[in-house]
Amino acid sequence: MSIPQPVVIQQVRIPDTFDDDAAQVLGEIAELVRRSRESVWGTGDLVNDAEDLFRDLHDPWERVVLLTARTDGQLAGRAEVRLPLIVETRSAQIFLAVDPDHETGGVGSELLAAAESVAQSEARRVMVIHSEHPGPQDIQGDGRIGSATGALPIIDPDAWISAADGSGRLPVANRQTRFAVRFGYELQTVSDVSRIRVPLDPHEHERLSSEVESHPGAEDYRIHTWMGAAPQNWLDSLAKLHERIPSDSFVPPRLWAEEPWDADRVRRTEALREENGDISLMSVVEHVPSRELVGMTEVVLPGPDASICFQDETVVLRDHRGRRLGLRLKLANLAALERQTPNVHSIYVWTHSGNIRMNWVNRRLGAQTLGRSAVWSRRVGIE
Repeated sequence: MSIPQPVVIQQVRIPDTFDDDAAQVLGEIAELVRRSRESVWGTGDLVNDAEDLFRDLHDPWERVVLLTARTDGQLAGRAEVRLPLIVETRSAQIFLAVDPDHETGGVGSELLAAAESVAQSEARRVMVIHSEHPGPQDIQGDGRIGSATGALPIIDPDAWISAADGSGRLPVANRQTRFAVRFGYELQTVSDVSRIRVPLDPHEHERLSSEVESHPGAEDYRIHTWMGAAPQNWLDSLAKLHERIPSDSFVPPRLWAEEPWDADRVRRTEALREENGDISLMSVVEHVPSRELVGMTEVVLPGPDASICFQDETVVLRDHRGRRLGLRLKLANLAALERQTPNVHSIYVWTHSGNIRMNWVNRRLGAQTLGRSAVWSRRVGIE
């Protein structure tokens, strides 16, 4: 019988420059995350490379502590402890990834304990962990539920845990679910991870465009689209949209506190994207009578030659809902994406499972669910 190897946890010094040593260390971590996500979601697209990871570790809005777990000298897991510096400064965001070959060796448990210790040493009292889960499950002939890949055991259809915000549920028998519950975490929210293949069929694009443009009141709205930096005349209005995302999202209750936005922060965010080599494609909708922006959607390309991109924020202000503006915005962005970046074949989308309207929009655009991500939390100490 083999003897389990001890798990060694180390804190990784965040490199100041992206040199050869940084490329080697962060490249190994990036490969670990790729293997972990590919085993869960069936795609290796959803991971930063070493240089992107380096930039992400220098986020000006939060401080990051990076931990690794090794067994017998081999990298078996990593944890990022993200400590917000602007809002939610009593919380810590913890992201774990374990190599598929080490899922049963206690690596995740050791990493979580170390990450929580780091967070508590920084006087953080709300621990938030993020988990990644397999995609939709098949209903078997006997009415029971099993994994689409066969990786999960057959479970009773009632054996689910529901999110506190009513967004969705996860099977209790799922490995990631059991892990979070075991350490006292409560499920807060569930999001679908989906892929939209592009370009959209031309006939379907035309049909959907006709639908939104013929909707009552459509003439009161005008779409503007740009790549890169926003036009100067829209900066203040765009900042107001960003600030309203927590209160005007489709997600009840509010999941995070409002953050202060102004024109300078919009420009700073654009500059950070440019420094990271990312490219933003933005569509906004103007309410013509008021000359104010009332909605936006953004996709981000990881470089000019990218073949994939990622959906960022989408929001339509509450007073302007029910007019197909979300679908109209995304159709405009898809058209611009096809014109300006013809190499892109997929958009990856994270959508709150309780966001019925946006999930409806994504399905109209052909989104296929690959998996789910979840947010869990627990409080420690005395508030």
